[in-house]
Amino acid sequence: MTLSTEQLSPDDWRRICDALRYLGRDLHHRSFSVTAERREMLWEEMDQCLALADRLSTAQADPTDQEG
Repeated sequence: MTLSTEQLSPDDWRRICDALRYLGRDLHHRSFSVTAERREMLWEEMDQCLALADRLSTAQADPTDQEG
């Protein structure tokens, strides 16, 4: 199934952002029980999830900014 971004409602985008933030928090929580090397990898992934959630939220808040 292919889904275009135009088919997603604002509530769908909010859920995606919330899920990414939840995943980031979960990765942070898991990082306390692993080695330092693995912890660094989890934190990098956490940062990427949170940054993507922020970018998606911003894009949805200001649709005219999506082109740039």
